[in-house]
Amino acid sequence: QLWVNPAVASTEPKPNAAINSATHTGADMKSFQAIELRQGSSATKVGPEVIVDAIRVGTAWTDLFDVASTEPTMTVTPTVVYDGSAVAIGSSTTFATYAVEYANLENPIDVYLTGANRNQFEVSAETIPAGSGKATITLTYKPQAIGKHTARINFESTVSTLNTGFAATGIAWDPENPPTIVAHSEGLTPFTCKAGEQQKQTITVTTSDLPDYGKAAVKGLSNGAFIISTATLLKNGNTQINITFKPLVPGDYEEVIEFSGIKATTETIRITGTATENGTTEDREGDRLPLDDSKPLASYVQNFDGVIKNKPLSVEGWKNLAQVGNRAWWGYTWADGNGAAKVTPYDSKMEETTPCVMTLVSPALDFKNTPNPVLTFKVMGTLMRDGMADQLEVCYIEKDGEGMYVQPIDGLNIPASPDKNEEWVPYTIDLKGLDLADVFFIGFRFNSSRGAESTTSYYIDDFSWGQTNVPLIRPNIREGSFKAIAGKKATSPDIEIEGIALTSDIKISLYGAHKGFFTLSTTTLPAAGGKFNLDFLNTEPGEYAVEVDLNSEGAPLTAVIVGVQNETATGITDVIVDLSQPVSVYDIQGRVLITNKQISSTSELKSAFGEGIYIVKQGEKACKVKL
Repeated sequence: QLWVNPAVASTEPKPNAAINSATHTGADMKSFQAIELRQGSSATKVGPEVIVDAIRVGTAWTDLFDVASTEPTMTVTPTVVYDGSAVAIGSSTTFATYAVEYANLENPIDVYLTGANRNQFEVSAETIPAGSGKATITLTYKPQAIGKHTARINFESTVSTLNTGFAATGIAWDPENPPTIVAHSEGLTPFTCKAGEQQKQTITVTTSDLPDYGKAAVKGLSNGAFIISTATLLKNGNTQINITFKPLVPGDYEEVIEFSGIKATTETIRITGTATENGTTEDREGDRLPLDDSKPLASYVQNFDGVIKNKPLSVEGWKNLAQVGNRAWWGYTWADGNGAAKVTPYDSKMEETTPCVMTLVSPALDFKNTPNPVLTFKVMGTLMRDGMADQLEVCYIEKDGEGMYVQPIDGLNIPASPDKNEEWVPYTIDLKGLDLADVFFIGFRFNSSRGAESTTSYYIDDFSWGQTNVPLIRPNIREGSFKAIAGKKATSPDIEIEGIALTSDIKISLYGAHKGFFTLSTTTLPAAGGKFNLDFLNTEPGEYAVEVDLNSEGAPLTAVIVGVQNETATGITDVIVDLSQPVSVYDIQGRVLITNKQISSTSELKSAFGEGIYIVKQGEKACKVKL
């Protein structure tokens, strides 16, 4: 076949002439020395000059030209500018810029915000034109209220596998009403008790207009003789703080307690105490602060084998803290040699109960460089009773000078009832995507009362961090939402699932009062993962939600919450193109309905294609149209 003046394109054109393959074989073509071009059949006929620029010989069109890829692509590279400091409400600051490079997209890219505080942020453009090119989107933080604000910027094309998004968190304060902290310590008197005993006094700390929770910290001058009941201050309100003086040896003690918050003036109080002689002082078990964050671990495993039964636990890298009282965590071993960390408030020698808080803190964990940000451990309780006051908490901890910032992890449902006695409960916590410190700790904090009537014990075993062989189902979102029109079927964006170290398929099911309005695109994914979506259909407008449960043998249950805003069909909205000029129209799946034609009105569009959502494009402009 012969092509004359072909365009370099991905589509093969029709040939201008054909070569007789019966006369000229493929072998002949490869041995050509020259090609003669003649005009007409007469040797005397004079015609226009023919200039041959290039002759290419191949077995297929793709051999003649390098055909550019037509695959759609989109990459988004963020550059975060915001440094995390508090921003004044009513002002604006650049949070980040996002460099978008894209090619071969048939439809525009939608840029939009989601999240609880999305109205505190603003994007520089909501649409990037279809085709190929580059764009820069700026995300601006424009807080209108005091507090910590979170949102997510999303880049969405009709090619769901290219879609991506990024989290954003900002802090805002009001310069007209600056944060205040007032420690009401006027009622405190000098502490005094015998060594080995303790005395408690209470103060109130009043806070107002803090952007985030404040902090209370003991500076450590007394070497642990003074402790406080909480390290967290309310954003607004009164925080009751118990100050406990519990000296181990006689002497005079002095301590400073500091109260701080973002943009607030730090408040301090100075307290003193005197410990007198006592012949039966009990030594405080365990370790002392501060924590050591100098060598964080990207991966770590601890099974507590080799610990000493019913003796204070001592494991390299761990801090075993008796925060209230003198008892800390103990080691424990069973007959088969398996070891664990144990905590118990039981003491047969104490007729009256006394408060105790024991916290076991892991080595420093490296969140920034871990190969897999997943935490695992298992918990067992014994002699638990209905209505018991004993409480085991799993806490996220950061080093805070000589002290600790401690935040309990919600939603773990630690066993606390007799039906769970002597039953190991495994936990797998996926921290991917969370806004955590580069280096952090995990603490197991037990609150109870020590004495002969306190019988509950807890055990911790098989602690790990950053292991890549932990079976896990990881969705690309934990919560999502989409819009629908009442009486019209709507389809959610794809939900992407990653299977990690799974050995069986992932089963998908729906749970909740509204599940009858939703239909899954599939109920099974392979162990490696995949994607699915949901159809929604309901004639009644309103808000609906369903829990999507994902199960695979050996992996913990993973749930995704999907919500729908079911709206009443309305007329065209958000039109930004001139309908007096030609337009192109696409349906929501990206199929071309009209190419560069003029339509007289939106009624013509509705009459031709029915009610629904369409994309109307005119030059570099594009908009979504709802009919």
